Amino acid sequence: MSYTRQAVWAPNAPKPNGKYSHVVKAKSGMVYLAGWMGDDPETGKIVQGGIEAQTERVILNIKACLEACGLTFDNIVSRRIYIIPMQDYRKVLEVWDKYFEEPYPVSTLIGVTSLAKEDALVEIEVVAEQ
Repeated sequence: MSYTRQAVWAPNAPKPNGKYSHVVKAKSGMVYLAGWMGDDPETGKIVQGGIEAQTERVILNIKACLEACGLTFDNIVSRRIYIIPMQDYRKVLEVWDKYFEEPYPVSTLIGVTSLAKEDALVEIEVVAEQ
């Protein structure tokens, strides 16, 4: 079977919590990153310090995946944020804004009641272009 996608492993990102790739590069040039929570790459546990600390860790995990593909934050074209509780969205965006400038990726922000790891408050998934 011939695949039109290539999986990429990011050595500086946390190990996956299941059977999925860190990154998939499509033949089209689009790069899809797994959704990242605030997992510490060394312990695999969600970092302490609230939603700001978790968002910071999420962004560092995304950066590790992009670097494994030879990309930077400038290659991101889309982001999707899942957050608990929704009223903390400004805190997440303040941390995000420390790393990004115009032109910004398109964005979706979704309030959820739970995430895949206990104590996780935010998950961010991005799509980038090579």
